[in-house]
Amino acid sequence: REFIERPTTTNDLLEAFVRLTTAQRKVRREGSRGKVFTVVNAKGGVGATTVAVNLAVALQSAYGNVALIDLALLGHAALHLNLKPLFTISDAIGNLHRLDSSLLESFMTRSADGLQLLAGINAPGVGEPSTSEFARLFDMLVNHYRYVVVDASSRLDGATRLVSNLSESVLLVGHTDVASLWSAARVLQFLGETGGRERVRLVLNRFRKIPGFSEADAEAATGAKLLWKIPNQYFAVSSAIDRGTSLMEQNHSEIARSFAGLAQSLTQDDEQVKRAAWSLFKTV
Repeated sequence: REFIERPTTTNDLLEAFVRLTTAQRKVRREGSRGKVFTVVNAKGGVGATTVAVNLAVALQSAYGNVALIDLALLGHAALHLNLKPLFTISDAIGNLHRLDSSLLESFMTRSADGLQLLAGINAPGVGEPSTSEFARLFDMLVNHYRYVVVDASSRLDGATRLVSNLSESVLLVGHTDVASLWSAARVLQFLGETGGRERVRLVLNRFRKIPGFSEADAEAATGAKLLWKIPNQYFAVSSAIDRGTSLMEQNHSEIARSFAGLAQSLTQDDEQVKRAAWSLFKTV
């Protein structure tokens, strides 16, 4: 049941409808549609794109049929994968009136391991789609892919809030510095204004132990439960980005194991998990 205060706007009604229908679908047929994982920065430069790209690669390696959606206002996900997309999310939005699964796939750029990227806007100032258009696009995506990973980067607007409401989990990426944790609390407040705060989980990137600082301190400062800690492997990450390769290619490395573990933590409750996928997590 939804209660909407007057006066209201079209976006308010749409967000309420998304929350209601998402809840109904979960009750009616849990797991029948793909799951969305949205990754957002606490502040610029803390690693949302790195987390989104490598989480998507880990899920693709384990399960297949994964889409990575670059929602950033100036997308970089393609650079992380050394891909040169012919189309972007703007093309998919612009063709919603005739979009089916075949046309959707034609707008995707496929990596060598089969991950499908819907690239972000590659030039600033491009006209912004409406939240209703994003809702229609994601309805198509979750009916076509098993997992949809969204790189929202530092984008904080109605589109990010809408996609967060559609998500199984929202990964709020930050560091352990004061500015990052302060910003994380404000981002959580923004995303939680339309409900769903419980879906937002904190991911600490470039994590290193700090004397006198605990996980409980991070949770208290942000208001979000800590989901995962990614080790501080700055040079390995920088080198991978420069080469356009995923960190998952660094087999048996600490950071590859970390992303495999993150993917496992997000999917461990899925009823349709295959044993083959679990074996991959154990060997990375």
